[in-house]
Amino acid sequence: MPSIRVLLVDDHPLFRSGLKNVLLADPMFDVIGEASRGDEAILLAKNCKPDLVIMDVSMPIMDGIECTRQIKKHDPSIKVLMLTTYSDDAYWQESMQAGASGYVLKRAVDTELIIAIRTVMEGEHYVYPTLLGGFCKPKQEPEGLDVEDDILSPREKEVLMLIALGHTQQEIAEQLAVSIKTVDSYKTRIREKLNMTKRSDMVRYALKHNIISEKSV
Repeated sequence: MPSIRVLLVDDHPLFRSGLKNVLLADPMFDVIGEASRGDEAILLAKNCKPDLVIMDVSMPIMDGIECTRQIKKHDPSIKVLMLTTYSDDAYWQESMQAGASGYVLKRAVDTELIIAIRTVMEGEHYVYPTLLGGFCKPKQEPEGLDVEDDILSPREKEVLMLIALGHTQQEIAEQLAVSIKTVDSYKTRIREKLNMTKRSDMVRYALKHNIISEKSV
């Protein structure tokens, strides 16, 4: 079965990096391009011809909804899955009207993303369950989903990556544009999920799950 060619569109490089790592851990996906702005995404979609675009809503120059509208106008066969922090009804409804096939909240990416992708690639619509609205949701978890590999959210993987690379909490907070308190909360959740307290154990986990490479340690 040919891999799904994916274009990632989000203006946060670290989030894109974490999301890319999640997708590339599954041989089903081939990330063929990345964009940080809507206008870049339209050009890449025309040149690279992805099967699926994973799109953020809020971006400079052109937002994800208008970008989706332009991509679908050029090539209706391309599937667009919105991945965003916005849970307002107006955003997901407008996204679907623009041609998106799915809408997932970033906070649920670790549990919902693969399910959503498989759903939209089968020609159905997917909206994160709490947003309701009568769109399709698969009845069961797809076979072959590795729960252990999916235990951390992309944001938690970003924090783990920076911890494993030896960054201080202050440096992590600055890179992610969050408070030190928020970083500490992420660290606590990571330790609880992985049942680890030592940095050396976290480094080994990050290496095993391709969150970092041996060359970067």
